[in-house]
Amino acid sequence: MSKIFRIKMLPARNGDCFLIQYGDPRNPNKILIDGGTSGTYKDIQSELQKLPSDQHHFELLIVTHVDRDHIEGILALLTNSNNKVKFDDIWFNGWRHLPGSGFEDFGPVQGEKLTTLLIKSDISWNKRFNKQRVVVSKTGTLPSYDLQDGMKLFLLSPGIEQLKTLRPVWKSKCRKAGLDPSIVPKDPTPVPSGFEVLGPPNIEVLSNRPFDCDESETNGSTIAVLAEYEGRRILLAGDGYPNVILESIKRLVGSNEQLKLDAFKLPHHGSKANITRDLLEKIDCKRYLFSTNGAYFQHPDKEAIARVIKFGGQKTQLIFNYRTKYNMIWDNKSLMKKYGYSVNYSIDKSGQTIDLL
Repeated sequence: MSKIFRIKMLPARNGDCFLIQYGDPRNPNKILIDGGTSGTYKDIQSELQKLPSDQHHFELLIVTHVDRDHIEGILALLTNSNNKVKFDDIWFNGWRHLPGSGFEDFGPVQGEKLTTLLIKSDISWNKRFNKQRVVVSKTGTLPSYDLQDGMKLFLLSPGIEQLKTLRPVWKSKCRKAGLDPSIVPKDPTPVPSGFEVLGPPNIEVLSNRPFDCDESETNGSTIAVLAEYEGRRILLAGDGYPNVILESIKRLVGSNEQLKLDAFKLPHHGSKANITRDLLEKIDCKRYLFSTNGAYFQHPDKEAIARVIKFGGQKTQLIFNYRTKYNMIWDNKSLMKKYGYSVNYSIDKSGQTIDLL
Protein backbone atom coordinates (compact mmCIF):
# COMPACT_ATOMS: atom_id res chain seq x y z
CA MET A 1 0.00 0.00 0.00
CA SER A 2 1.24 3.49 -0.83
CA LYS A 3 2.46 5.64 2.03
CA ILE A 4 1.43 9.23 2.67
CA PHE A 5 3.30 12.37 3.72
CA ARG A 6 0.68 15.06 4.20
CA ILE A 7 0.58 18.43 5.88
CA LYS A 8 -2.57 20.38 6.64
CA MET A 9 -2.48 24.08 7.40
CA LEU A 10 -5.45 24.54 9.70
CA PRO A 11 -7.29 27.90 9.69
CA ALA A 12 -5.21 29.27 12.57
CA ARG A 13 -6.42 32.87 12.16
CA ASN A 14 -3.30 35.06 12.28
CA GLY A 15 -1.24 32.15 13.64
CA ASP A 16 0.14 28.68 12.90
CA CYS A 17 -1.36 25.22 13.36
CA PHE A 18 -0.13 22.26 11.30
CA LEU A 19 -1.18 18.64 11.27
CA ILE A 20 1.35 16.28 9.71
CA GLN A 21 0.35 12.73 8.82
CA TYR A 22 2.71 10.14 7.37
CA GLY A 23 3.08 6.41 6.83
CA ASP A 24 0.17 3.99 6.46
CA PRO A 25 -2.88 5.98 5.22
CA ARG A 26 -5.18 3.66 7.20
CA ASN A 27 -3.50 4.60 10.49
CA PRO A 28 -0.90 7.28 9.88
CA ASN A 29 1.61 8.64 12.38
CA LYS A 30 0.70 12.16 13.44
CA ILE A 31 2.57 15.29 14.49
CA LEU A 32 0.93 18.54 15.59
CA ILE A 33 2.86 21.80 15.37
CA ASP A 34 1.36 24.75 17.27
CA GLY A 35 -2.32 25.44 17.90
CA GLY A 36 -3.05 28.90 16.53
CA THR A 37 -5.21 31.32 18.49
CA SER A 38 -7.97 30.31 20.91
CA GLY A 39 -10.46 30.21 18.03
CA THR A 40 -8.38 27.54 16.28
CA TYR A 41 -9.22 25.02 18.99
CA LYS A 42 -12.60 24.18 17.42
CA ASP A 43 -10.80 23.39 14.16
CA ILE A 44 -8.37 21.10 15.98
CA GLN A 45 -11.38 19.41 17.57
CA SER A 46 -12.96 18.99 14.14
CA GLU A 47 -9.82 17.26 12.86
CA LEU A 48 -9.79 14.94 15.86
CA GLN A 49 -13.43 14.05 15.29
CA LYS A 50 -12.58 12.93 11.76
CA LEU A 51 -10.19 10.34 13.16
CA PRO A 52 -11.30 6.91 14.35
CA SER A 53 -11.61 6.79 18.13
CA ASP A 54 -8.49 4.64 18.42
CA GLN A 55 -6.33 7.04 16.39
CA HIS A 56 -6.14 10.04 18.73
CA HIS A 57 -2.54 9.20 19.51
CA PHE A 58 0.13 11.62 18.28
CA GLU A 59 3.81 10.90 18.13
CA LEU A 60 4.79 14.50 18.79
CA LEU A 61 3.50 17.97 19.63
CA ILE A 62 5.81 20.91 18.97
CA VAL A 63 4.96 24.24 20.61
CA THR A 64 7.38 26.41 18.69
CA HIS A 65 7.48 29.40 21.01
CA VAL A 66 5.58 31.61 23.43
CA ASP A 67 3.28 33.73 21.27
CA ARG A 68 -0.51 33.77 21.49
CA ASP A 69 -1.08 32.98 17.84
CA HIS A 70 0.82 29.70 18.27
CA ILE A 71 0.03 28.60 21.82
CA GLU A 72 -3.58 29.49 22.69
CA GLY A 73 -5.15 26.59 20.82
CA ILE A 74 -2.73 24.19 22.52
CA LEU A 75 -3.73 25.47 25.96
CA ALA A 76 -7.39 24.86 25.09
CA LEU A 77 -6.59 21.39 23.77
CA LEU A 78 -4.66 20.31 26.86
CA THR A 79 -7.10 21.77 29.39
CA ASN A 80 -10.19 20.07 27.94
CA SER A 81 -10.55 16.78 29.81
CA ASN A 82 -13.01 15.48 27.19
CA ASN A 83 -10.22 15.20 24.65
CA LYS A 84 -8.70 11.75 24.39
CA VAL A 85 -5.68 12.95 22.46
CA LYS A 86 -2.31 11.72 23.70
CA PHE A 87 1.21 12.77 22.79
CA ASP A 88 4.32 10.61 23.09
CA ASP A 89 6.40 13.75 23.55
CA ILE A 90 5.99 17.53 23.64
CA TRP A 91 8.79 19.84 22.54
CA PHE A 92 8.56 23.23 24.23
CA ASN A 93 11.12 25.55 25.82
CA GLY A 94 9.83 26.89 29.14
CA TRP A 95 11.51 29.08 31.74
CA ARG A 96 13.52 26.15 33.08
CA HIS A 97 15.13 25.72 29.65
CA LEU A 98 16.45 29.27 29.34
CA PRO A 99 20.19 29.62 30.10
CA GLY A 100 20.85 30.63 33.70
CA SER A 101 17.38 29.69 34.94
CA GLY A 102 18.14 26.42 36.68
CA PHE A 103 15.54 23.66 36.68
CA GLU A 104 12.82 25.20 38.84
CA ASP A 105 9.25 24.14 38.30
CA PHE A 106 8.14 27.70 37.55
CA GLY A 107 9.65 30.94 36.43
CA PRO A 108 8.88 34.55 37.33
CA VAL A 109 5.26 34.05 36.29
CA GLN A 110 4.16 31.67 39.04
CA GLY A 111 1.71 29.08 37.78
CA GLU A 112 2.54 29.82 34.13
CA LYS A 113 -0.17 27.95 32.29
CA LEU A 114 1.54 25.59 29.89
CA THR A 115 4.28 24.61 32.34
CA THR A 116 1.64 23.94 34.98
CA LEU A 117 -0.32 21.73 32.58
CA LEU A 118 2.73 19.73 31.56
CA ILE A 119 3.91 19.15 35.13
CA LYS A 120 0.54 18.35 36.70
CA SER A 121 -0.53 16.10 33.83
CA ASP A 122 2.78 14.22 33.91
CA ILE A 123 3.01 14.56 30.12
CA SER A 124 6.34 13.70 28.51
CA TRP A 125 8.11 17.01 28.00
CA ASN A 126 11.27 17.29 25.88
CA LYS A 127 11.79 13.54 26.35
CA ARG A 128 14.05 13.39 23.29
CA PHE A 129 16.28 15.99 24.97
CA ASN A 130 16.38 14.28 28.40
CA LYS A 131 14.01 17.03 29.61
CA GLN A 132 16.61 19.65 28.77
CA ARG A 133 16.23 22.56 26.34
CA VAL A 134 15.46 22.13 22.65
CA VAL A 135 18.40 23.94 21.12
CA VAL A 136 20.89 23.79 18.25
CA SER A 137 24.47 23.50 19.45
CA LYS A 138 26.97 26.06 18.19
CA THR A 139 29.23 23.49 16.55
CA GLY A 140 29.17 19.95 15.26
CA THR A 141 26.66 18.05 13.21
CA LEU A 142 23.19 19.54 12.99
CA PRO A 143 21.01 17.61 15.48
CA SER A 144 18.49 15.15 14.05
CA TYR A 145 15.92 12.83 15.60
CA ASP A 146 14.42 9.62 14.24
CA LEU A 147 10.67 9.13 14.67
CA GLN A 148 8.44 6.23 13.72
CA ASP A 149 8.57 4.54 10.30
CA GLY A 150 11.57 6.46 9.01
CA MET A 151 10.55 10.06 9.70
CA LYS A 152 13.55 12.22 10.58
CA LEU A 153 13.45 15.72 12.07
CA PHE A 154 16.43 18.07 11.80
CA LEU A 155 16.50 20.90 14.34
CA LEU A 156 17.29 24.28 12.75
CA SER A 157 16.41 26.75 15.52
CA PRO A 158 16.77 28.12 18.17
CA GLY A 159 20.40 28.61 19.08
CA ILE A 160 21.53 29.18 22.64
CA GLU A 161 21.89 32.93 22.03
CA GLN A 162 18.21 33.25 21.13
CA LEU A 163 17.20 31.53 24.37
CA LYS A 164 19.55 33.76 26.36
CA THR A 165 17.92 36.82 24.84
CA LEU A 166 14.45 35.61 25.79
CA ARG A 167 15.22 35.14 29.50
CA PRO A 168 15.18 38.83 30.61
CA VAL A 169 11.79 39.42 28.98
CA TRP A 170 10.16 36.06 29.77
CA LYS A 171 7.74 37.49 32.32
CA SER A 172 6.39 40.22 30.07
CA LYS A 173 6.24 37.89 27.06
CA CYS A 174 4.29 35.27 29.03
CA ARG A 175 1.78 37.86 30.17
CA LYS A 176 1.39 39.12 26.63
CA ALA A 177 0.88 35.54 25.46
CA GLY A 178 -1.85 34.91 28.03
CA LEU A 179 0.23 32.47 30.07
CA ASP A 180 -0.05 34.37 33.36
CA PRO A 181 -3.18 32.98 35.10
CA SER A 182 -3.60 36.17 37.11
CA ILE A 183 -4.01 38.41 34.07
CA VAL A 184 -6.61 38.41 31.31
CA PRO A 185 -4.64 39.23 28.17
CA LYS A 186 -5.77 41.98 25.86
CA ASP A 187 -6.06 41.41 22.16
CA PRO A 188 -3.29 43.12 20.20
CA THR A 189 -4.19 46.41 18.58
CA PRO A 190 -4.73 45.99 14.83
CA VAL A 191 -2.23 47.75 12.63
CA PRO A 192 -4.08 50.47 10.69
CA SER A 193 -4.55 49.67 7.03
CA GLY A 194 -2.49 51.74 4.68
CA PHE A 195 -3.57 53.18 1.38
CA GLU A 196 -4.43 50.55 -1.21
CA VAL A 197 -1.86 50.28 -3.97
CA LEU A 198 -3.37 50.93 -7.40
CA GLY A 199 -2.37 48.44 -10.03
CA PRO A 200 -0.29 45.27 -9.61
CA PRO A 201 2.61 45.19 -7.11
CA ASN A 202 6.02 46.14 -8.47
CA ILE A 203 8.00 42.98 -7.78
CA GLU A 204 11.34 44.46 -8.79
CA VAL A 205 11.03 47.38 -6.39
CA LEU A 206 9.51 45.39 -3.53
CA SER A 207 11.99 42.51 -3.70
CA ASN A 208 14.96 44.85 -3.47
CA ARG A 209 13.84 47.03 -0.59
CA PRO A 210 16.31 47.17 2.33
CA PHE A 211 15.94 44.33 4.84
CA ASP A 212 15.48 44.92 8.59
CA CYS A 213 15.63 41.69 10.60
CA ASP A 214 13.00 40.61 13.11
CA GLU A 215 14.04 41.51 16.67
CA SER A 216 11.25 39.82 18.64
CA GLU A 217 12.78 37.72 21.43
CA THR A 218 9.99 35.15 21.29
CA ASN A 219 10.28 34.77 17.53
CA GLY A 220 14.00 34.19 17.88
CA SER A 221 13.34 31.34 20.31
CA THR A 222 11.25 29.45 17.71
CA ILE A 223 11.72 25.70 17.39
CA ALA A 224 12.14 25.27 13.62
CA VAL A 225 12.47 21.82 12.05
CA LEU A 226 13.13 20.16 8.74
CA ALA A 227 10.95 17.05 8.35
CA GLU A 228 12.26 14.34 6.00
CA TYR A 229 10.28 11.25 4.99
CA GLU A 230 10.58 8.88 2.04
CA GLY A 231 12.96 11.25 0.27
CA ARG A 232 10.63 14.26 0.64
CA ARG A 233 11.33 17.32 2.80
CA ILE A 234 9.40 20.20 4.30
CA LEU A 235 10.91 23.05 6.28
CA LEU A 236 8.64 24.33 9.07
CA ALA A 237 10.16 27.61 10.16
CA GLY A 238 7.73 28.86 12.83
CA ASP A 239 8.51 32.53 13.40
CA GLY A 240 12.26 31.93 13.28
CA TYR A 241 15.05 34.31 12.41
CA PRO A 242 16.17 33.87 8.77
CA ASN A 243 19.87 34.13 9.61
CA VAL A 244 19.64 31.36 12.23
CA ILE A 245 17.78 29.06 9.84
CA LEU A 246 20.22 29.87 7.02
CA GLU A 247 23.26 29.00 9.14
CA SER A 248 21.69 25.67 10.12
CA ILE A 249 21.00 24.87 6.46
CA LYS A 250 24.64 25.58 5.64
CA ARG A 251 25.70 23.14 8.34
CA LEU A 252 23.39 20.53 6.86
CA VAL A 253 24.25 20.79 3.15
CA GLY A 254 27.47 22.81 3.07
CA SER A 255 28.19 26.31 1.80
CA ASN A 256 28.02 25.55 -1.91
CA GLU A 257 24.91 23.36 -2.15
CA GLN A 258 21.20 24.17 -2.06
CA LEU A 259 18.77 22.45 0.28
CA LYS A 260 16.19 20.67 -1.84
CA LEU A 261 12.68 20.98 -0.39
CA ASP A 262 9.24 19.84 -1.43
CA ALA A 263 7.61 22.62 0.62
CA PHE A 264 8.72 25.54 2.79
CA LYS A 265 6.42 26.96 5.48
CA LEU A 266 7.80 30.48 5.54
CA PRO A 267 8.71 32.08 8.86
CA HIS A 268 6.45 34.53 10.67
CA HIS A 269 3.49 34.28 8.31
CA GLY A 270 5.37 35.92 5.46
CA SER A 271 6.81 38.89 7.35
CA LYS A 272 9.29 41.02 5.43
CA ALA A 273 11.54 40.89 8.53
CA ASN A 274 11.91 37.09 8.35
CA ILE A 275 12.48 36.32 4.67
CA THR A 276 15.74 37.19 2.95
CA ARG A 277 17.18 36.76 -0.50
CA ASP A 278 20.10 34.78 0.94
CA LEU A 279 17.75 32.28 2.61
CA LEU A 280 15.62 31.83 -0.51
CA GLU A 281 18.64 31.37 -2.77
CA LYS A 282 20.00 28.67 -0.46
CA ILE A 283 16.84 26.62 -1.06
CA ASP A 284 15.62 24.71 -4.10
CA CYS A 285 11.84 24.68 -3.65
CA LYS A 286 8.63 25.12 -5.63
CA ARG A 287 5.96 25.29 -2.91
CA TYR A 288 5.91 28.11 -0.37
CA LEU A 289 3.31 27.98 2.41
CA PHE A 290 1.80 31.01 4.14
CA SER A 291 -0.30 30.59 7.30
CA THR A 292 -2.28 33.71 8.21
CA ASN A 293 -5.57 35.51 7.69
CA GLY A 294 -3.80 38.86 7.81
CA ALA A 295 -5.47 40.00 11.05
CA TYR A 296 -3.61 42.52 13.23
CA PHE A 297 -0.36 42.61 11.24
CA GLN A 298 -1.55 42.38 7.62
CA HIS A 299 0.73 39.46 6.78
CA PRO A 300 2.06 38.39 4.37
CA ASP A 301 4.04 41.51 3.56
CA LYS A 302 4.33 42.52 -0.08
CA GLU A 303 8.13 42.65 0.18
CA ALA A 304 8.26 39.05 1.42
CA ILE A 305 6.06 37.71 -1.38
CA ALA A 306 8.04 39.67 -3.96
CA ARG A 307 11.29 38.16 -2.66
CA VAL A 308 9.84 34.65 -2.94
CA ILE A 309 8.69 35.31 -6.51
CA LYS A 310 11.98 36.96 -7.52
CA PHE A 311 14.50 34.75 -5.69
CA GLY A 312 12.58 31.56 -4.85
CA GLY A 313 13.22 29.69 -8.08
CA GLN A 314 11.22 28.83 -11.19
CA LYS A 315 7.52 27.89 -11.28
CA THR A 316 6.99 29.00 -7.70
CA GLN A 317 3.69 28.09 -6.05
CA LEU A 318 2.32 30.43 -3.38
CA ILE A 319 0.04 28.38 -1.12
CA PHE A 320 -2.27 30.17 1.34
CA ASN A 321 -4.66 28.81 3.98
CA TYR A 322 -6.92 31.87 3.49
CA ARG A 323 -7.87 34.17 0.67
CA THR A 324 -7.65 37.73 1.95
CA LYS A 325 -7.25 41.25 0.63
CA TYR A 326 -3.59 41.04 1.68
CA ASN A 327 -2.76 38.04 -0.51
CA MET A 328 -5.31 38.15 -3.34
CA ILE A 329 -3.30 40.91 -5.06
CA TRP A 330 -0.91 38.17 -6.20
CA ASP A 331 -3.66 36.43 -8.15
CA ASN A 332 -2.73 38.54 -11.14
CA LYS A 333 -2.50 36.90 -14.57
CA SER A 334 -0.01 39.35 -16.02
CA LEU A 335 2.34 39.01 -13.05
CA MET A 336 2.01 35.23 -13.01
CA LYS A 337 2.82 35.04 -16.71
CA LYS A 338 5.78 37.39 -16.43
CA TYR A 339 7.38 35.73 -13.39
CA GLY A 340 6.17 32.18 -13.85
CA TYR A 341 4.51 31.66 -10.49
CA SER A 342 1.06 30.40 -9.45
CA VAL A 343 -1.25 30.90 -6.48
CA ASN A 344 -3.32 28.42 -4.49
CA TYR A 345 -5.89 29.45 -1.89
CA SER A 346 -7.80 27.28 0.55
CA ILE A 347 -11.09 26.29 -1.09
CA ASP A 348 -12.96 25.58 2.15
CA LYS A 349 -12.96 26.66 5.78
CA SER A 350 -11.14 23.59 7.07
CA GLY A 351 -7.72 24.69 5.84
CA GLN A 352 -5.25 23.79 3.14
CA THR A 353 -3.87 20.28 2.58
CA ILE A 354 -0.61 19.55 0.76
CA ASP A 355 0.39 16.01 -0.22
CA LEU A 356 4.13 15.50 -0.49
CA LEU A 357 3.93 11.84 -1.50
